[in-house]
Amino acid sequence: MAVNSSRCSASHPRRAGFGQGLALAVLCFVLTGLPAYAVSRNVRIQAPTSAVAGSKVTAKIIASTDAGGGEQIGFFHADYSVDGGRTWIPISGSTREGPTAAHSVTFTAGEAGSVVIVRVRIAFREGKAGDVDYSGKKIDWENSWAKWQEPPAKTARITIVAP
Repeated sequence: MAVNSSRCSASHPRRAGFGQGLALAVLCFVLTGLPAYAVSRNVRIQAPTSAVAGSKVTAKIIASTDAGGGEQIGFFHADYSVDGGRTWIPISGSTREGPTAAHSVTFTAGEAGSVVIVRVRIAFREGKAGDVDYSGKKIDWENSWAKWQEPPAKTARITIVAP
């Protein structure tokens, strides 16, 4: 029984040019200067989803970047509201935090049925990507930053329940 070895040869129509195409793809990747790893920018709010009226509640906000190249948390703005967002109490308005930062707040939960909102926005700055939010998108300083849109902002809601 004869075996047709041409099915696996480089001259097969589906394989023709595969080696050159792969080489071109690798060359393009190298020339664009893309990093060999994915950048991780994280912003988390650790807070309960509900709390008992009159109890002590703690919310912690954590941000980090591993982008390197001098990128750091350039702005760390966080507030909380005990009246559903009508008024805001500052948690942090710090700048130049470095590659990681955490801030927390502890408050007494209000009356049952009220809602506490914790919000944060982080600007990652001074790196190769420029001023970006946690998703890597360039920050629109006049629009999304000024209006607390997502991103660059994240929020957590805490519903206050009866004891």
